[in-house]
Amino acid sequence: MNKFLAEPSPLKRIASYFVDLILVLTIGMLLFATLGEKVIGKALGADEASKNASDFAVASGLAYYGEEVGPSIYEYKASGNENGKKGYEAYLDHVWYYYTEFLNVAKNPNDKVVGRKTSDGKDFVSDDYYRFFFERCMGFAGDSANSNPYFDYAREGENVLLHSKPVLNSEYQAKVDSNDEEALTKLLKYFFNADSADQTGLYFDAIKDMKGPLYNKASVQTYYQEQATRYSMAAWGSEAITVMPIVLAFFLIVPLCRKDGESVGKLIFGIKVVGAEGFRINKLQRVMRPLLVTLLHLAALIPNVGIGLAIYFIGAVVSFLMMALGKKRMNIHERITRTIVVDKKRSIIFNSLHDKSLYMEKHNLDEKGNPLVSVSEVEGEPTVNLTKEE
Repeated sequence: MNKFLAEPSPLKRIASYFVDLILVLTIGMLLFATLGEKVIGKALGADEASKNASDFAVASGLAYYGEEVGPSIYEYKASGNENGKKGYEAYLDHVWYYYTEFLNVAKNPNDKVVGRKTSDGKDFVSDDYYRFFFERCMGFAGDSANSNPYFDYAREGENVLLHSKPVLNSEYQAKVDSNDEEALTKLLKYFFNADSADQTGLYFDAIKDMKGPLYNKASVQTYYQEQATRYSMAAWGSEAITVMPIVLAFFLIVPLCRKDGESVGKLIFGIKVVGAEGFRINKLQRVMRPLLVTLLHLAALIPNVGIGLAIYFIGAVVSFLMMALGKKRMNIHERITRTIVVDKKRSIIFNSLHDKSLYMEKHNLDEKGNPLVSVSEVEGEPTVNLTKEE
């Protein structure tokens, strides 16, 4: 055992780290809430992008402005809704308007809407939007609705009324007329099944189509997605601008300013950073150790939050396990930089091998701090016993 160096307890090491982390999170969150969101985010266009995306969603007829911040989706009951319509009727109104009116560039002059094209690359004409709704959304086949369990075309005699909303088939119309709750619930879930893990139904499919290819690969609408991405980048920018300097200050600048590489947490708990051989850290170690720690924490600020947090948590967990279970008690950045941490009060740190040799010679100690010479008394007479410990 090296008696010159004393390891701090794992609990003290963890506590010193969490002091730094809590300070960074507290100060960073306060700055983000006061300066980031309200000043920097607004300057980067976050508010405008959010409003643009919300206005587009409301204009599509698939959402509305309620009491919550931003647009809300419609949530109807199977029967007995405030608008006097049954749930399926209200949802049908929304999806019908979206596919046949809002997306129909011949009817809707909104330049944010992207018109659809046929399989041979020609622009949709007005009738194509209606056919798309019946055939691609509701699963009708030409003039036949046999594949749809609930709906049929509205007809005039034998003629299909392409520009009229679909009507219930005779079986389900009879059930609805008798207020069959099971049938009404099935019709509601056909449009919006909120109980499903990923939310399904014609209404939710329309929402995904409106939000763009990121949510529905078949969608050609890009405006909402562009504004949502713009908002996300502005929000990330405001977070990075406010939080990144705090991360740099606590994990990089403070340790760089200390000759023994201590962070605020290490100073509070009396922990020093030394080279693995027990000497004071050199300039390269003083730079590289906090730089690696800082890069790990900056990973959490990667624009893709999921990837950034995954990198941070994996790095933090691996470092902790290496420190807790490894024989040398060294984590990732300590192994890379050849540094260790020691208890300041119980350790003797040397600047060089020469200083250590002088100290050992003066105090008759070996390389590990053990006494080289001890005096004992045998039969009343003093003798010299060399007890160098290997």
